[in-house]
This record gives sequence, structure tokens and C-alpha cells, in this order.
Amino acid sequence: MAVAHARAFRIVLRIGYLLLAAALTWLFVAGIDYYSLPLDQRPHHPDFRSLRPAGTVGHGLGIVGSLQILLLLLYSLRKRWHRLAGLGHVGRWLDAHIFLGVSGPLLVTLHTSFKVQGLVAVSYWSMMAVAFSGVFGRYLYLQLPRNVLGEAMTLEQIQAQLAETDRRLREQHGLDQRIMTALETVTTAGGSLWRLPLNNMLLGMRLRSHLPAGASPGVLGDAKARVLLGRRILFHNRIRELFHYWHVIHKPFAFLMLIIMVIHVGVTVALGYRWVF
Repeated sequence: MAVAHARAFRIVLRIGYLLLAAALTWLFVAGIDYYSLPLDQRPHHPDFRSLRPAGTVGHGLGIVGSLQILLLLLYSLRKRWHRLAGLGHVGRWLDAHIFLGVSGPLLVTLHTSFKVQGLVAVSYWSMMAVAFSGVFGRYLYLQLPRNVLGEAMTLEQIQAQLAETDRRLREQHGLDQRIMTALETVTTAGGSLWRLPLNNMLLGMRLRSHLPAGASPGVLGDAKARVLLGRRILFHNRIRELFHYWHVIHKPFAFLMLIIMVIHVGVTVALGYRWVF
């Protein structure tokens, strides 16, 4: 049942990204004539009343984008409030968090009609800093192995999992010491932390040259797991340190973005901009 739920979630998430890409492409192409005009000429464009930040379309994009940014906070609530622990795997919450973190800023960018000035500019660029730093944070997150509950494993737990994987490779798959030594060599030749994504992508190709001819997918899968776990042990302390500094940078920008966004929305409502209401 859990596997079926995870598969369904991935399908829904992919559909969400496809719909987002289609909607953004359509909106941008439809409004490119307006967006490409100098600011002083935009009021004369026929789409000005709909695409400007206070227009029907522009204002609606701002509302939807802002709501998505506010929904980002649910992920932090899920991590910290234990009563929500039963509401889905934390990894899926993170995937939804990232989707909203991509969708919200893009919709808000169209809401601004690429015109960012004054105090709102501070919120906007803070939002972009949060979005870009979120991509880096996701990368660091993926480098830390997690248990079935989505909690980061300790170094001792990772080492125990590595020992268990080594045991399977020796006892179940019959790999000799020569091949195990070759796997250790591949592990330590992973390069720097920044080259890990590329090296990990090419890992399967490199492992095939060390494994017996015709090795089963199970052997290749365990060999990959062994190398990836070993590399994560090598970089464990460095990743933890970077994750700490990432939080130091990411959170202040997020708070600044939210505070100014709330002020912006409050002023907008106070001035009578109520969208279609």
C-alpha cells in the first residue's frame, strides 16, 4: 500500500510540473508583447489592464503565487510538530515543498510583470534567494541517508548499513576480496563534494568494469548502494557543516520575504485592490 501511495504521489507531482510548465509557457508567450515594452509604454498596450500587477490576470497570479509561498510553511510544521508525523512520509512533504517553492516564485514573477521596485524588490529578491538556496539545500538533503521515517541517519547507522551491504555482497553475491577492494577504490575516487552528482551518474558504467560478467541487477544494485554509502561517510561531516551554514542563510531570507510580503498584501488590500471581489 505504501509503495502504491508513493507511486501515485510521484505521478501527481509530475503532472503538476507538466501543468505548471504548460501554464507558464502559455502565459509568457501570450504576454510577451506587453512584458517586452518599456515601462512608460505599457499603459498604452491593450493587455495593460489585465497583465499589470493590479490587473485581472496579474493580480490573480500574485494571489495564487503568494498562497503557494505561504503553504511552504506546512513543511516546517510537519517536521517540527510530532502530531503530524502520521500524515505522509516527510520526503513527500519535501517534494511538495519544492514544487511550491518553484511554482510560487515563478507565478509571482509574472505577477510583477518583470517590474520590481521599492520595498517589494527586497521581498522579491529575498524570495529568489530562498528559491535558489532551496535547490542547493535539496542537493545537500539528498546526500544524507535517511531511515524509513525520513529522519537523517547518524554516522554510526550509515556505517552499520554499509557493513550489512558488504556482508550481502560477500555472502549472498559471492564477491571475492579483489572485487571488494575495487569497490573501495571506486568509493574513495568519488572526487569532491561538488562533483558527486556527475560521478554518481556514471557509477553504474564504472562498476560494470569491476563486477563479474553478467552480474545480476541485484549485485549491481548492492554494489551501487555500497559505493554511495561509502562516499556519504567520507563527506558526512562536510555535508553536515554545509547544511548548518545553509540554514543560517536560508531562514533569514525566508523570514524577510514573508514579512515584507505580508506588509505588501496588507497595503494592497488597504488601498482597495481586491482583485475580482
